Amino acid sequence: MTEELICPYVVECTAFDDLYRREYPGLHAVAAAMAGGMNDADDLVQDTMVKVFVNWRRVQRLERPGGWCHRVLLNICRNWYWRRRSESRFLSRQRRHEPIVSGPSPETIAFCQALRLLPTRPRAAVALYYLGDRSVSDVASILGVPEGTVRSDLSRARVVLSAELGV
Repeated sequence: MTEELICPYVVECTAFDDLYRREYPGLHAVAAAMAGGMNDADDLVQDTMVKVFVNWRRVQRLERPGGWCHRVLLNICRNWYWRRRSESRFLSRQRRHEPIVSGPSPETIAFCQALRLLPTRPRAAVALYYLGDRSVSDVASILGVPEGTVRSDLSRARVVLSAELGV
């Protein structure tokens, strides 16, 4: 059997590889100029070459497949530019409508610092019960412990937290 019968794509892959090596530097230079950055250019050229590979049977029969590659690249760059522009406009509109959120209050900071003094399971019980608004049975189920253990952990945690916070 000949190699072509075993893998008919070997010849095509070699031709694609030759095109890729020949056209990549020019495509990359155009993409960098269009996108204004090397990282974006890398992505744009890779997207282009994927399209070329997917359409390889048609592309390889063209008189100037490199020209087709550049046309595809320019289309991809145009779409990329408009997508970026739309995203930018959307984000700028979102920023105008974002509520101004202040940082955590001193009480919240003190509470979080006091929570760190608790062992892991009681800390989780407090977080789930008070902050997560879960019932004792939910907390017990989530932590995989009996409800009595959760009640005990919460009781001990309240003692530690009230002493630490001075309440």
